[in-house]
Amino acid sequence: MCEAASSSLSAAAGRRRKLLIWYWGRRGGGAQYCYEMARALQRQGEFDLCLSLSRQSDLYDRFLELGISSLDIDTYTDIGSAMRSVMRLPRLRRAFARFLDEQGVDAVLCTMAHLWNPLFLDLIRSRNLPYVVTVHDAKLHPGEQFKPYQRWLDHEIGRSDGVVTLSRHVRTVLCARHVLREDAVITAPLGPLLNERLHPLPLDGRPPRRLVFFGRILEYKGVDLLLDAFAALLRDFPDITLSIHGSGNAAPYADRIAALPNITLDNRYIPENEIPAIMGKADLVVLPYREASQSGVIAMAQSCGVPVVVTPVGGLVEQVIDGETGLVASQVTADCLAASIRRMIEDGALYERCARGGVRHSASVWTEAAAEVSRLITRLSAERQRV
Repeated sequence: MCEAASSSLSAAAGRRRKLLIWYWGRRGGGAQYCYEMARALQRQGEFDLCLSLSRQSDLYDRFLELGISSLDIDTYTDIGSAMRSVMRLPRLRRAFARFLDEQGVDAVLCTMAHLWNPLFLDLIRSRNLPYVVTVHDAKLHPGEQFKPYQRWLDHEIGRSDGVVTLSRHVRTVLCARHVLREDAVITAPLGPLLNERLHPLPLDGRPPRRLVFFGRILEYKGVDLLLDAFAALLRDFPDITLSIHGSGNAAPYADRIAALPNITLDNRYIPENEIPAIMGKADLVVLPYREASQSGVIAMAQSCGVPVVVTPVGGLVEQVIDGETGLVASQVTADCLAASIRRMIEDGALYERCARGGVRHSASVWTEAAAEVSRLITRLSAERQRV
Protein backbone atom coordinates (compact mmCIF):
# COMPACT_ATOMS: atom_id res chain seq x y z
CA MET A 1 0.00 0.00 0.00
CA CYS A 2 1.43 3.39 -0.92
CA GLU A 3 2.19 5.91 1.85
CA ALA A 4 -0.58 8.31 0.78
CA ALA A 5 -3.20 5.58 0.76
CA SER A 6 -2.27 4.44 4.28
CA SER A 7 -2.07 7.99 5.66
CA SER A 8 -4.68 7.55 8.39
CA LEU A 9 -3.35 4.20 9.68
CA SER A 10 -1.03 3.87 12.66
CA ALA A 11 1.67 1.29 13.00
CA ALA A 12 -0.97 -1.15 14.16
CA ALA A 13 -2.47 -2.33 10.88
CA GLY A 14 -6.06 -1.33 10.29
CA ARG A 15 -6.26 1.15 13.18
CA ARG A 16 -6.85 4.82 12.54
CA ARG A 17 -4.30 7.08 14.15
CA LYS A 18 -5.38 8.37 17.53
CA LEU A 19 -5.16 12.17 17.71
CA LEU A 20 -5.30 14.03 21.03
CA ILE A 21 -6.81 17.52 20.75
CA TRP A 22 -5.47 19.47 23.73
CA TYR A 23 -6.77 22.79 25.07
CA TRP A 24 -6.82 23.82 28.73
CA GLY A 25 -8.03 27.40 28.29
CA ARG A 26 -11.42 28.50 29.55
CA ARG A 27 -13.16 31.14 27.51
CA GLY A 28 -13.39 33.30 24.43
CA GLY A 29 -12.12 32.55 20.96
CA GLY A 30 -9.66 29.86 22.09
CA ALA A 31 -12.38 27.61 23.47
CA GLN A 32 -14.61 28.27 20.46
CA TYR A 33 -11.79 27.50 18.02
CA CYS A 34 -10.98 24.21 19.76
CA TYR A 35 -14.62 23.17 19.69
CA GLU A 36 -15.07 23.95 16.00
CA MET A 37 -11.80 22.26 15.01
CA ALA A 38 -12.75 19.16 17.00
CA ARG A 39 -16.14 19.06 15.25
CA ALA A 40 -14.54 19.50 11.83
CA LEU A 41 -11.98 16.74 12.43
CA GLN A 42 -14.70 14.48 13.81
CA ARG A 43 -16.80 14.98 10.67
CA GLN A 44 -13.78 14.35 8.48
CA GLY A 45 -13.12 10.97 10.09
CA GLU A 46 -9.41 10.84 9.29
CA PHE A 47 -8.42 10.23 12.92
CA ASP A 48 -9.79 8.56 16.00
CA LEU A 49 -10.06 11.52 18.39
CA CYS A 50 -9.63 12.09 22.09
CA LEU A 51 -9.63 15.36 24.02
CA SER A 52 -8.03 16.97 27.05
CA LEU A 53 -10.03 19.93 28.38
CA SER A 54 -10.48 22.23 31.33
CA ARG A 55 -13.68 21.66 33.29
CA GLN A 56 -13.76 25.45 33.70
CA SER A 57 -14.21 25.95 29.95
CA ASP A 58 -17.24 28.02 28.96
CA LEU A 59 -18.02 25.34 26.37
CA TYR A 60 -17.36 22.28 28.54
CA ASP A 61 -20.94 20.95 28.28
CA ARG A 62 -20.92 21.32 24.50
CA PHE A 63 -17.61 19.43 24.25
CA LEU A 64 -19.20 16.59 26.22
CA GLU A 65 -21.99 16.41 23.65
CA LEU A 66 -19.42 15.47 20.98
CA GLY A 67 -19.09 12.07 22.65
CA ILE A 68 -15.28 12.02 22.41
CA SER A 69 -13.16 10.34 25.11
CA SER A 70 -11.61 13.05 27.24
CA LEU A 71 -9.18 13.75 30.08
CA ASP A 72 -10.89 16.60 31.91
CA ILE A 73 -8.93 18.58 34.47
CA ASP A 74 -9.48 21.52 36.82
CA THR A 75 -7.34 24.51 35.89
CA TYR A 76 -7.94 27.93 37.46
CA THR A 77 -10.21 30.95 37.24
CA ASP A 78 -8.12 33.72 38.85
CA ILE A 79 -4.67 34.46 40.30
CA GLY A 80 -5.52 32.91 43.66
CA SER A 81 -6.73 29.60 42.23
CA ALA A 82 -3.77 29.59 39.82
CA MET A 83 -1.35 29.77 42.75
CA ARG A 84 -3.16 27.02 44.64
CA SER A 85 -3.33 24.78 41.58
CA VAL A 86 0.48 24.54 41.36
CA MET A 87 0.37 21.86 44.06
CA ARG A 88 -1.73 19.67 41.77
CA LEU A 89 0.64 19.74 38.80
CA PRO A 90 2.62 16.58 39.66
CA ARG A 91 -0.64 14.63 39.94
CA LEU A 92 -1.87 16.13 36.65
CA ARG A 93 1.37 15.12 34.94
CA ARG A 94 0.82 11.51 36.00
CA ALA A 95 -2.80 11.61 34.82
CA PHE A 96 -1.77 13.12 31.47
CA ALA A 97 0.94 10.49 30.92
CA ARG A 98 -1.46 7.69 31.81
CA PHE A 99 -4.08 9.08 29.39
CA LEU A 100 -1.56 9.20 26.52
CA ASP A 101 -0.70 5.56 27.12
CA GLU A 102 -4.18 4.20 27.77
CA GLN A 103 -5.64 5.95 24.73
CA GLY A 104 -2.76 4.84 22.49
CA VAL A 105 -2.26 8.42 21.29
CA ASP A 106 -0.26 8.69 18.05
CA ALA A 107 -0.08 12.50 17.73
CA VAL A 108 -1.05 15.61 19.69
CA LEU A 109 -2.69 18.79 18.38
CA CYS A 110 -2.78 21.76 20.73
CA THR A 111 -5.40 24.20 19.45
CA MET A 112 -4.07 27.11 21.54
CA ALA A 113 -1.11 27.43 23.89
CA HIS A 114 -1.76 27.43 27.64
CA LEU A 115 0.58 28.52 30.43
CA TRP A 116 0.81 24.95 31.77
CA ASN A 117 1.65 23.36 28.42
CA PRO A 118 5.48 23.64 28.69
CA LEU A 119 5.35 21.56 31.90
CA PHE A 120 3.80 18.64 29.98
CA LEU A 121 5.66 18.71 26.66
CA ASP A 122 8.36 16.33 27.85
CA LEU A 123 5.66 13.67 28.35
CA ILE A 124 4.77 13.96 24.67
CA ARG A 125 8.33 14.02 23.41
CA SER A 126 9.44 11.08 25.56
CA ARG A 127 6.80 8.99 23.77
CA ASN A 128 8.07 10.14 20.38
CA LEU A 129 4.67 11.59 19.45
CA PRO A 130 4.43 14.34 16.81
CA TYR A 131 3.36 17.56 18.49
CA VAL A 132 1.56 20.30 16.54
CA VAL A 133 0.67 23.63 18.14
CA THR A 134 -1.80 26.16 16.76
CA VAL A 135 -0.44 29.72 16.94
CA HIS A 136 -3.14 32.38 16.85
CA ASP A 137 -0.73 35.29 17.39
CA ALA A 138 3.01 35.03 16.72
CA LYS A 139 3.71 37.89 19.14
CA LEU A 140 1.82 40.00 21.64
CA HIS A 141 -0.36 42.76 20.27
CA PRO A 142 0.44 46.37 21.25
CA GLY A 143 -1.06 47.08 24.68
CA GLU A 144 -1.24 43.45 25.84
CA GLN A 145 0.24 43.29 29.30
CA PHE A 146 1.21 39.71 30.16
CA LYS A 147 4.79 39.67 28.85
CA PRO A 148 5.76 36.20 30.22
CA TYR A 149 3.22 34.66 27.83
CA GLN A 150 5.49 35.47 24.88
CA ARG A 151 8.36 33.50 26.42
CA TRP A 152 6.07 30.54 27.14
CA LEU A 153 4.71 30.63 23.58
CA ASP A 154 8.17 30.87 22.01
CA HIS A 155 9.32 27.92 24.11
CA GLU A 156 6.34 25.82 23.03
CA ILE A 157 6.84 26.67 19.36
CA GLY A 158 10.49 25.67 19.67
CA ARG A 159 9.53 22.26 21.11
CA SER A 160 6.89 21.53 18.46
CA ASP A 161 7.19 19.40 15.33
CA GLY A 162 4.67 21.43 13.36
CA VAL A 163 2.77 24.69 13.62
CA VAL A 164 -0.70 25.66 12.42
CA THR A 165 -1.27 29.36 11.78
CA LEU A 166 -4.61 30.95 10.93
CA SER A 167 -3.31 33.50 8.44
CA ARG A 168 -0.38 33.90 6.08
CA HIS A 169 0.49 37.09 7.95
CA VAL A 170 1.01 35.20 11.21
CA ARG A 171 3.00 32.54 9.35
CA THR A 172 5.34 35.25 7.99
CA VAL A 173 5.85 36.84 11.43
CA LEU A 174 6.35 33.43 13.03
CA CYS A 175 8.97 32.32 10.52
CA ALA A 176 10.84 35.60 11.03
CA ARG A 177 11.00 34.96 14.78
CA HIS A 178 11.84 31.24 14.75
CA VAL A 179 14.01 28.82 12.81
CA LEU A 180 11.39 26.37 11.56
CA ARG A 181 11.05 23.88 8.74
CA GLU A 182 9.11 25.66 6.03
CA ASP A 183 6.97 22.61 5.26
CA ALA A 184 6.11 22.15 8.95
CA VAL A 185 4.35 25.52 9.24
CA ILE A 186 0.97 25.66 7.54
CA THR A 187 -1.91 28.11 7.28
CA ALA A 188 -5.36 26.65 7.93
CA PRO A 189 -8.05 29.33 7.47
CA LEU A 190 -10.14 30.47 10.43
CA GLY A 191 -13.77 29.45 10.08
CA PRO A 192 -16.77 30.96 11.84
CA LEU A 193 -16.76 30.42 15.59
CA LEU A 194 -20.09 29.40 17.13
CA ASN A 195 -20.81 27.97 13.68
CA GLU A 196 -23.80 25.87 14.71
CA ARG A 197 -25.49 28.84 16.42
CA LEU A 198 -25.02 31.43 13.69
CA HIS A 199 -27.34 31.54 10.69
CA PRO A 200 -27.60 33.87 7.68
CA LEU A 201 -29.87 36.82 8.36
CA PRO A 202 -32.60 37.68 5.84
CA LEU A 203 -31.94 40.67 3.62
CA ASP A 204 -34.87 43.04 4.16
CA GLY A 205 -33.92 45.73 1.65
CA ARG A 206 -33.37 48.41 4.28
CA PRO A 207 -30.31 50.64 3.88
CA PRO A 208 -27.62 49.52 6.36
CA ARG A 209 -27.58 51.83 9.36
CA ARG A 210 -26.49 49.74 12.38
CA LEU A 211 -22.71 49.59 12.81
CA VAL A 212 -21.18 47.14 15.29
CA PHE A 213 -17.75 46.85 16.87
CA PHE A 214 -17.28 43.54 18.70
CA GLY A 215 -14.27 42.31 20.67
CA ARG A 216 -11.81 43.25 23.36
CA ILE A 217 -11.21 46.99 23.60
CA LEU A 218 -7.45 47.47 23.32
CA GLU A 219 -5.41 50.32 21.94
CA TYR A 220 -4.47 48.53 18.73
CA LYS A 221 -8.15 47.88 17.91
CA GLY A 222 -8.52 51.50 16.74
CA VAL A 223 -11.74 52.48 18.53
CA ASP A 224 -10.64 56.12 18.23
CA LEU A 225 -10.52 55.77 14.43
CA LEU A 226 -14.00 54.29 14.43
CA LEU A 227 -15.38 57.13 16.58
CA ASP A 228 -13.86 59.75 14.26
CA ALA A 229 -15.25 57.95 11.21
CA PHE A 230 -18.67 57.67 12.85
CA ALA A 231 -18.69 61.40 13.68
CA ALA A 232 -17.98 62.23 10.03
CA LEU A 233 -20.73 59.88 8.79
CA LEU A 234 -23.32 61.36 11.16
CA ARG A 235 -23.29 64.60 9.20
CA ASP A 236 -24.80 62.85 6.16
CA PHE A 237 -26.54 59.91 7.87
CA PRO A 238 -27.97 61.20 11.16
CA ASP A 239 -29.91 57.97 11.73
CA ILE A 240 -26.90 55.63 11.79
CA THR A 241 -26.06 53.93 15.08
CA LEU A 242 -22.92 52.39 16.54
CA SER A 243 -22.85 49.60 19.13
CA ILE A 244 -19.56 48.76 20.84
CA HIS A 245 -19.46 45.39 22.62
CA GLY A 246 -16.50 44.01 24.53
CA SER A 247 -14.38 43.99 27.64
CA GLY A 248 -11.31 46.15 28.09
CA ASN A 249 -10.40 49.70 28.99
CA ALA A 250 -12.95 52.04 27.42
CA ALA A 251 -11.96 55.01 29.61
CA PRO A 252 -9.77 56.69 26.94
CA TYR A 253 -12.85 56.90 24.68
CA ALA A 254 -15.47 57.81 27.29
CA ASP A 255 -15.57 61.55 26.61
CA ARG A 256 -15.72 61.05 22.85
CA ILE A 257 -18.53 58.48 23.18
CA ALA A 258 -20.49 60.75 25.51
CA ALA A 259 -20.21 63.63 23.05
CA LEU A 260 -21.62 61.68 20.11
CA PRO A 261 -25.25 60.63 19.61
CA ASN A 262 -26.52 57.13 18.72
CA ILE A 263 -23.72 55.16 20.41
CA THR A 264 -24.28 52.23 22.76
CA LEU A 265 -21.34 50.94 24.83
CA ASP A 266 -21.57 47.44 26.33
CA ASN A 267 -18.22 47.31 28.13
CA ARG A 268 -17.97 43.77 29.54
CA TYR A 269 -17.00 40.23 28.64
CA ILE A 270 -19.71 38.98 26.28
CA PRO A 271 -20.75 35.35 26.92
CA GLU A 272 -20.89 33.24 23.79
CA ASN A 273 -24.66 32.70 24.10
CA GLU A 274 -25.20 36.46 23.60
CA ILE A 275 -23.15 36.76 20.43
CA PRO A 276 -25.83 35.59 17.94
CA ALA A 277 -28.20 38.33 19.16
CA ILE A 278 -25.49 40.96 18.69
CA MET A 279 -24.82 39.80 15.14
CA GLY A 280 -28.56 39.70 14.53
CA LYS A 281 -28.78 43.45 15.18
CA ALA A 282 -25.83 44.39 12.97
CA ASP A 283 -25.97 45.74 9.43
CA LEU A 284 -22.21 46.26 9.22
CA VAL A 285 -19.40 44.96 11.40
CA VAL A 286 -16.43 47.33 11.47
CA LEU A 287 -12.85 46.40 12.40
CA PRO A 288 -10.81 49.63 12.56
CA TYR A 289 -7.62 47.88 13.72
CA ARG A 290 -4.13 49.34 13.58
CA GLU A 291 -2.61 45.84 13.81
CA ALA A 292 -4.03 42.33 13.56
CA SER A 293 -3.23 38.64 13.18
CA GLN A 294 -6.67 37.58 11.93
CA SER A 295 -10.15 37.93 13.38
CA GLY A 296 -12.80 35.49 14.48
CA VAL A 297 -15.24 38.39 14.35
CA ILE A 298 -14.90 38.58 10.57
CA ALA A 299 -15.63 34.87 10.17
CA MET A 300 -18.69 35.07 12.44
CA ALA A 301 -20.08 38.13 10.67
CA GLN A 302 -19.64 36.56 7.24
CA SER A 303 -21.44 33.39 8.28
CA CYS A 304 -24.38 35.56 9.36
CA GLY A 305 -24.40 37.42 6.06
CA VAL A 306 -23.26 40.65 7.71
CA PRO A 307 -20.74 42.52 5.53
CA VAL A 308 -17.56 43.77 7.16
CA VAL A 309 -15.43 46.86 6.73
CA VAL A 310 -11.81 46.49 7.82
CA THR A 311 -8.56 48.39 7.77
CA PRO A 312 -5.71 47.02 5.56
CA VAL A 313 -3.63 45.38 8.30
CA GLY A 314 -2.27 41.90 9.04
CA GLY A 315 -4.42 38.93 8.19
CA LEU A 316 -7.63 40.95 7.86
CA VAL A 317 -6.90 41.51 4.17
CA GLU A 318 -6.74 37.72 3.69
CA GLN A 319 -10.15 37.16 5.28
CA VAL A 320 -12.05 39.82 3.36
CA ILE A 321 -12.52 39.55 -0.40
CA ASP A 322 -12.77 43.22 -1.24
CA GLY A 323 -16.09 43.99 -2.89
CA GLU A 324 -17.32 40.40 -2.50
CA THR A 325 -17.53 39.71 1.26
CA GLY A 326 -16.80 43.19 2.57
CA LEU A 327 -14.59 46.21 2.00
CA VAL A 328 -10.95 46.87 2.87
CA ALA A 329 -10.25 50.55 3.52
CA SER A 330 -7.43 51.99 1.43
CA GLN A 331 -5.49 53.25 4.46
CA VAL A 332 -5.56 53.03 8.26
CA THR A 333 -7.22 56.41 8.76
CA ALA A 334 -10.61 57.59 9.95
CA ASP A 335 -11.29 59.24 6.58
CA CYS A 336 -10.60 56.06 4.60
CA LEU A 337 -12.60 53.97 7.05
CA ALA A 338 -15.55 56.39 6.75
CA ALA A 339 -15.30 56.29 2.94
CA SER A 340 -15.62 52.49 2.90
CA ILE A 341 -18.55 52.52 5.33
CA ARG A 342 -20.20 55.20 3.18
CA ARG A 343 -19.87 52.98 0.10
CA MET A 344 -21.69 50.18 1.90
CA ILE A 345 -24.44 52.52 3.05
CA GLU A 346 -25.01 54.10 -0.34
CA ASP A 347 -24.57 51.12 -2.68
CA GLY A 348 -27.36 48.62 -2.07
CA ALA A 349 -26.11 46.22 -4.74
CA LEU A 350 -22.64 46.15 -3.17
CA TYR A 351 -24.10 45.54 0.28
CA GLU A 352 -26.26 42.64 -0.90
CA ARG A 353 -23.39 41.10 -2.89
CA CYS A 354 -21.11 41.20 0.17
CA ALA A 355 -23.82 39.79 2.44
CA ARG A 356 -24.40 36.80 0.16
CA GLY A 357 -20.71 36.42 -0.62
CA GLY A 358 -19.79 36.18 3.04
CA VAL A 359 -22.20 33.31 3.59
CA ARG A 360 -20.85 31.42 0.56
CA HIS A 361 -17.24 32.05 1.55
CA SER A 362 -17.68 30.85 5.13
CA ALA A 363 -19.61 27.67 4.31
CA SER A 364 -16.62 25.41 3.61
CA VAL A 365 -13.84 27.02 5.64
CA TRP A 366 -13.83 24.51 8.52
CA THR A 367 -13.73 21.59 6.09
CA GLU A 368 -10.73 23.15 4.34
CA ALA A 369 -9.01 23.94 7.63
CA ALA A 370 -9.46 20.39 8.99
CA ALA A 371 -8.06 18.97 5.74
CA GLU A 372 -4.94 21.16 6.01
CA VAL A 373 -4.37 20.18 9.64
CA SER A 374 -4.90 16.49 8.85
CA ARG A 375 -2.38 16.56 6.03
CA LEU A 376 0.26 18.11 8.30
CA ILE A 377 -0.27 15.64 11.15
CA THR A 378 -0.35 12.67 8.78
CA ARG A 379 2.90 13.75 7.14
CA LEU A 380 4.66 14.34 10.46
CA SER A 381 3.42 10.99 11.75
CA ALA A 382 4.71 9.19 8.66
CA GLU A 383 8.10 10.86 9.07
CA ARG A 384 8.25 9.87 12.73
CA GLN A 385 7.33 6.29 11.85
CA ARG A 386 10.24 6.04 9.39
CA VAL A 387 12.80 7.23 11.95
